[in-house]
Amino acid sequence: MSKTSAGSKSRRERAIFTLPPELLAEARQFAQAFHNGNNSGFVAAAIRNYIDHLRKLRHTAKLRDSYASSAAEARRVAEEWDSVSDDAWAMLDRGPREHG
Repeated sequence: MSKTSAGSKSRRERAIFTLPPELLAEARQFAQAFHNGNNSGFVAAAIRNYIDHLRKLRHTAKLRDSYASSAAEARRVAEEWDSVSDDAWAMLDRGPREHG
């Protein structure tokens, strides 16, 4: 069931949650301290914070995978160039060729 507060543009929906009594008591303490006793405001902020945390974890995991893939590609390119470097050093070690 949706409710809209008078004069408020934000829409709210009622939800019923069952929580362990210890967690509910702690949530009420924090709601009192940080949300002027607004339990719903505290729960909404807590859920938003947790969702944001999970999204950051997912983003970090994607970045980690991307970095690992990039590092693997860089290693592959470096290995290709290793043989070229070896050939270049061998040519330098032989010294200049005489023309003529």
